[in-house]
Formats: sequence, structure tokens, C-alpha cells
Amino acid sequence: MRNFLRVLKHAWPYRWRLAASVGCALMVAALWSLNLSAIYPVLKILSTDKNLQQWVDAEIEDYQKQLNHPDRSEAKLDHLRAVQKGLADNPTQPGAETRLRKTTEEIAKVEGERADLNTWAYRYQWAKAKVIRHLPEDRFETVVWILVVVLVGLALKGVFEFLHETLVGGVTNRTLFDLRNRFFRRALHQDVRQLSATGTAELMARFTNDTEQVGTGLKVLFGRVVGEPLKAVACFAVACAISWQLTLVFVLLVPLTIVALVRVSRLMRRAARSVLERMSAMYRVVRESFDGVRAVKGFTREPHQRRRFRVASREYMRKAMRVIYIDAAAGPVVEVLVVAAISLALAAGTYLVVSGSTHLLGVRMTAQPLGFATLLQLYAFLAATADPIRRLTSVYTKLQTGEAAATRVFELYDRMPAVTANADGPRPDGVRDRVEFRNVCFSYHPGGTPTLDGVNLVVRAGETVAVVGPNGCGKTTLLGLLPRFYDPDHGAVLIDGVNLRAAHLRSLRRMIGLVTQDTLLFDGTVFENIAFGKRGATRDEVVAAAKKAHAHDFIEKLPHGYDTRIGDAGGQKSGGERQKIALARAILRDPAVLILDEFTSQIDPTSEADIHAALKEFVRGRTVFLITHKLHTLEVADRIVVMDAGAVVDVGTHAELIARCPLYQRLCDPGSARRAA
Repeated sequence: MRNFLRVLKHAWPYRWRLAASVGCALMVAALWSLNLSAIYPVLKILSTDKNLQQWVDAEIEDYQKQLNHPDRSEAKLDHLRAVQKGLADNPTQPGAETRLRKTTEEIAKVEGERADLNTWAYRYQWAKAKVIRHLPEDRFETVVWILVVVLVGLALKGVFEFLHETLVGGVTNRTLFDLRNRFFRRALHQDVRQLSATGTAELMARFTNDTEQVGTGLKVLFGRVVGEPLKAVACFAVACAISWQLTLVFVLLVPLTIVALVRVSRLMRRAARSVLERMSAMYRVVRESFDGVRAVKGFTREPHQRRRFRVASREYMRKAMRVIYIDAAAGPVVEVLVVAAISLALAAGTYLVVSGSTHLLGVRMTAQPLGFATLLQLYAFLAATADPIRRLTSVYTKLQTGEAAATRVFELYDRMPAVTANADGPRPDGVRDRVEFRNVCFSYHPGGTPTLDGVNLVVRAGETVAVVGPNGCGKTTLLGLLPRFYDPDHGAVLIDGVNLRAAHLRSLRRMIGLVTQDTLLFDGTVFENIAFGKRGATRDEVVAAAKKAHAHDFIEKLPHGYDTRIGDAGGQKSGGERQKIALARAILRDPAVLILDEFTSQIDPTSEADIHAALKEFVRGRTVFLITHKLHTLEVADRIVVMDAGAVVDVGTHAELIARCPLYQRLCDPGSARRAA
């Protein structure tokens, strides 16, 4: 339960609410036991021809008679003490030690009996003075008043139950609110490689289903785990007051119940973790199917995806059914043990009632012969003690599910990013001299094939450099090192001689603008998506950026202009429109370093020509890195870097490379390779 207990730290700010909920639970438990106590006087009224006043007077008188009985009177006790003193003063008498031991045992027995009788006499006297004297003498009216009091008690118990549940629910939801936000913050600060390795579906499962399971465990812990034991303790205390010996008989089977719960908890923890893992797998299939719905439909692979989902959901169902089996079996097992314990105590009590004896197997069980009404009252309290214990079986399984979910949440929560923020590091605000890649090596998987292998490249401040090469050669990965989406495994990336590993991360990223091929827009307005590039951007600045990106005209034609909502992931806009909005976002940022990764891949030829003209103006005075496969885009580049298999093959102008670099020649004229073959 280590990880689940860590969740409680997030609930600590709401400790006063929890304290209030515990107070309400105490009131519920007290009222619960008081309501059950009404059974006894009703039974006495119905089973005798006396009213409560007459009955309690008779009980007090009977206890006084028993106290004055020659076998347990004060005179008897004084005589035994005198004998004890005489034997103690003359230890050399024959058999003195044996007689002294027996006399001491008899004194203890008489004192115990007198203590029990005095206790019960006091209880009846207190009840007479505080409660019974206020009740009417008519037996029927007394029963009616008792029923009214029970109804009022139930109403009050309902009020405190309501307060307890609402306080617990409030603490649970506020704790989950804090946990989700802290979890999201920690996840957002992890580096791109870590998040990519985890996967969106897995992250979604842990943010949604897993945290909900943690919340269920918290609600159970603060609710039932507090309330049910208090009910059991309250009823157990009253049962002990009636006969602690018979109540002890009931407790004999409790260790077996605990053993059963421990066994169930171990099984449940493993089963619950498997269920959560299968849920993540099912999320993954759903996300892939709908994110790639065009490919699914275009290649008519709907049956294939249906089969994948069916397999994943069947696995989830199978694991979920195991949890259900364990949970369903736990209740009956514990219930059998609890009923066995009650039956054992009831059988012992029944023997005392039938035989009129006060001893069982030589052990004193009651101060006086047990009556039917008293036994029934004791049985009611033992049953009321057992019922909360039985309910705790389902609570225990939910806590184990919460522990499994908390473990999965904290696995990601505790993961430290490899890319550190460097709060005290140098704060770059531009490129004054150069950007240098110095012997850079990088691999997505440790020990795997390197994506970048010994890259050396120097880019001067204000220079526009195009990076070209076949697919998978490492172009995007190389430029991903600039905003420190990753750090090199070996070597270094430097700006004006400062190693980016040591630089202040947020300052570094503030000076970089990024436009990628896979443009992601957020579910907000057009204005909000463009303004995303600059905190506190004004409307005039957003409009100016949109004009430079040639996005203003189509935005103005939208139903609400810049206030038109884009929709989830920009799905309501064409690829070209999304690309223009993304470019406007980068222009608004006014970055010192601009990274354009296939930025014109989804723009129509007409818009592309306009954007090229705007881009030629915008790149002046900036250090620009450009990835493209389109030759006319290379016109804005001062130099071209050719990459292959994670290494820099050649660097030069278009004319230089077309003259000396075979790979560049093939990239410029793909058909030449086929013709040569």
C-alpha cells in the first residue's frame, strides 16, 4: 500500500474536512448503537406484565438481594480476608500454602461477582434516573415513545451520514484535482523521448481510468474504512458491556477472517494491475484507429481494426472477470466466518439461558443467569458488529485496486526528465556568432542503431541552412536537438560557445520558433491558436502575423473570423489552412532561431508562392534551419546540408552540391537514378 499511502499526502491540506467527517462518523456510530439499544426495553415490555418503571425497580432490588446473599455478602468477604490474614501470618501451619491459595481465589471470585453486580445495579439506577422516569407508565405509550425516539435517532443518523459522505466526497475530489494537476505538470516536464516511449494511449489511461480508481480507493478509505469500523466498535463495546465473556467467544474466529482478507488482497492487487494494463491496451487500439481513420478506411482495414479491438477488449474482459471472481468470493468467505463466530457465541449464550447457569466449561460467563431478552439483545449487537466487518471485504478489494492504480500513476509521476531545466544556467536570447553541432551522436534506444553518428556542423548567425536527405537519415532528429527535445548521447550542441545542456531551458526555447509537417492545433479559436506562440499577444499582433503567413484572407471568411473555433486537433480545417495558422504562430513569436520542418508540405502551389515571398522577408536577421524536399524552397537557403544514415555527407550551395555530390544529384532528380539503372 506504499503508493496508495503517498496519495494521502495530497489529501493533507484538507485534514480539517477529514476531521469533521470523522466526527460525523462517530455520531453515526453512536446513534447506530443507541437505536439498537431500544430493542431491550421493548422486549421487556412485551415479555412481562410490568411497565419499565416497575421492571427496573425489580431489577435493582434483585441485584441488592444478590449482593446481600450470604455467599457474596460483605460479611462473607470480611471473613475470607480474616482467614487469609491468619494464614499469611502463620505460614508454618500444615497445608497453610494450599489453604491460602484457595482462600485468595475465593476472595477474587467474590470480589468479581460483587463488582459485576454493583456495575449492573449502577447501570439500572442511572437508566432509571436519566431516562425511564421520564417515560409514561402506560406500557403501550412507552413503546410508542421508544419508537418515536428511534425514528428521531434514525433521522439524526441520516443527517450525519449525509454530512460524512459529502465531506468525504469533497476531500476525494479536491485531492484528485490536486493529484491530476501535479501529475500533468510532472508529465509535461518530461522530455519528448520519455513521453513518446510511454505513448499517448498509456498516458490517457493513467490520467483518466487510473486516477479514477485511485479516487474510488480514497473515497472508500475516508468513507467506509472510517465509518464501518466505528459502527463495529460502538456495537462491540455495548456487547462487551452485556457480557464480555460471550463477546470474546465471538472474537475467536476473527484471526481466520484476517488471514482470508490478506490472501484476497494479494490476489486482488495483481489482478487489478492486470486490468489496468489491459485497459491501456484497449485505449491504444481506439486511439490508433480514430487518429488514423483515413488510413483505416482508405485501405479498407476496418475488419482488421475490429479484430484488434475485439482481442484487446476480450483480454480486458477476462482480466476484469478475474477481479469480479475474487471480489465475489471474498464476501461469502468472510460472511461464513462471521456467521460462524456469531453462531458460536449464540450457542454458548443459549446454553446459559436454557440451563440457567452462569458458567460454561468451568468459566464464569455472566454475573447472573442470562435471560432471553438479554441474549437477544447481545445477538443483535454481535450481528451489528459483524455487518460492518462483512462490508469491509469489498472495501479491501477496492483499496487494492486503488493501490495498483496509484502504483501506475506514480511510476510516471516519479520519472525524472533526462532533459533538465537548469534554473541557474545561462539565458540565451539570440545567436550572435554561431550554432555548432560538435561530434553529435544520438540513438533513440540505448545500444541500438544510432540515428545520428558523429555529426559536425557550424551555422553562422543569421544564416539560412537547408537540411536535405533521404527519409530516415536523421534530419528532424538533428534539429530536435536545438530546442532540447532530446540531448545528444555524445558530443554537444552549442550556441555562441554555450553548451545547450547547461543553458536555461525556457529561455532557450523562447528564442526558437517551430513549424512542423504534422501540424497540431488546439481546440480553441483561431486567435487563441495563433496567440499560442506569444504570451499576452494583442489582436493587432495576431492579425499582423496572420497576414505575413497569408492566413488573414481565409480567416476573415470564416463564420466568426478570428473567433471561429477550430475543433479538436484542427480537424475542421484543411491541411493548408492548418499549416498557415501554424506558420503565423511561429511568426508571431518573432524567434531568433526558426526551424521549418517540411512546412509547405500541405500548402497548395498558389499559397506556397505567396508564403515564399513573405518568408524571404521574415528570415532576414534570423538563423533558420529548413527541412524540405522541394527544390524551389531551397532558394531561400544560404547553404545546404546533405545528410545520409545519420551523418553529414556534404555542405555547400546548390551549385556546388549539384556539381560534386552524387546523393544531392539524386535528391534533385530522382528519375536520374532510375535512368542510370
